[in-house]
Amino acid sequence: MDTPETNESADEKRTESPEETQPTVRRELVDETSPRPTTQMEPAPRLRDVTGTFGDYVRGRREALSSFVRRHRAATALLAALAVVAVAALAIAFAQAGRVPGGELIATDARERLSAPTYSSGTFGHDDALVAREVDVRRVTRSGSASEGGNAQFGASGYASAEVVVSYTGSYVSADQGATLEYALLDGSWVDVGGARDVEVAWHASAGVDQEKVVRNAHLLLKRADDQGVPEGDLPLAELYANAVAEVSDERFDADAQTDTLALTLTRSEAFCSYTCTMTVTFAFRQASGQWEVESVSVADGARERSLEALLGTWTGTFQSQDTDGEKCLAAREAGLTVVVSEAGGSEVSGTVSGVAHYHERPSKDATGCEGDLALDQVPFTAKLAESEDGSLTFEAALPEDVDGSATLTLSFGADGDPSAVTASLTSSYQHTGSILFFPVDETLTYTDLFSLKKDE
Repeated sequence: MDTPETNESADEKRTESPEETQPTVRRELVDETSPRPTTQMEPAPRLRDVTGTFGDYVRGRREALSSFVRRHRAATALLAALAVVAVAALAIAFAQAGRVPGGELIATDARERLSAPTYSSGTFGHDDALVAREVDVRRVTRSGSASEGGNAQFGASGYASAEVVVSYTGSYVSADQGATLEYALLDGSWVDVGGARDVEVAWHASAGVDQEKVVRNAHLLLKRADDQGVPEGDLPLAELYANAVAEVSDERFDADAQTDTLALTLTRSEAFCSYTCTMTVTFAFRQASGQWEVESVSVADGARERSLEALLGTWTGTFQSQDTDGEKCLAAREAGLTVVVSEAGGSEVSGTVSGVAHYHERPSKDATGCEGDLALDQVPFTAKLAESEDGSLTFEAALPEDVDGSATLTLSFGADGDPSAVTASLTSSYQHTGSILFFPVDETLTYTDLFSLKKDE
């Protein structure tokens, strides 16, 4: 009985023997950080089971969600719409938080709120009218409250400040007017509040000074020159050229330096003399005021020197009278007097004289001529300016001596208070030995012939 049981066990053992007959494979423990073998191994059966199970779970949840959405489609749509509205509201809120007035709005507003700056041409500038040309919006900033000193607005959800520069131009000047404009956001719209603040103007000259104004105000330039010093004994230029004629002979306008340099000539002309003053005047344009101011004045040499050019020429004398102590010799009435002025300058004139000199004793009665009358023919002379009480130009010259006597010539321009009158006198001196109570006496006889002169054309 025991034997069969033993055989059955033996059979079972034989059934499992094939495994035991296979070669034994040793599996070594592999460190997770060591390199993996390159031989691809089939996934373990257990990993495939886990993956499949997870996939089935995901598919199941997705189908469940789809089924839920189909059963509650209306509620889902409402929730989606609310989400869109919330996102849009949030976007609008963020947009409004950084929103500022637009550049076009600010530019239009600047033209309306800012007027052209008041321009004053001053003493030497051109009168001009300004027109707005363009607006430059420099910077726009937003704040949650009105600026210090600004006008707070009830219900405003924000405030903004815009820095602008408005450019104005005219024919002779231009101006840049900078200002800050204030805005408040009311009911979604930007509205201006208060007036413009921090208004400043910078001027720029596009042309030089007004030359007509410079000429009219030349006396101010002369005073500026006198401030630099007046030589002792000389008249101030402002007095010497009080009634002078002024004109601009040259101009150099520098747009970059904003300066204008003029050469100004002043001429004081009288009947027989003139004065000429040449000044160089530099004007500087002031950006703060928009006006031209005198920066410097310089006067050329010779401004106080008298010009006698008007005396040059031939002057013909007509006999008027004779002054002597006794009877007269009127030979000069027929001969007349001719004075030729060939040089004139400074304080003297020179030329020649033709006439009659009386080198004789007194006639017993007035005579048309006497023995001893000497004809003068183009006798040279140099006459020097002498002091005169009537303000005339008086020149005196001693003619070359003659064996029979001597003569002096006096020329007066503007004599006897008449600025157009010209006179000449020729005085003859004759040395004579006479007698008083039968005693011999040396005496000098003089004859002064007076002429009115007229310049030949």
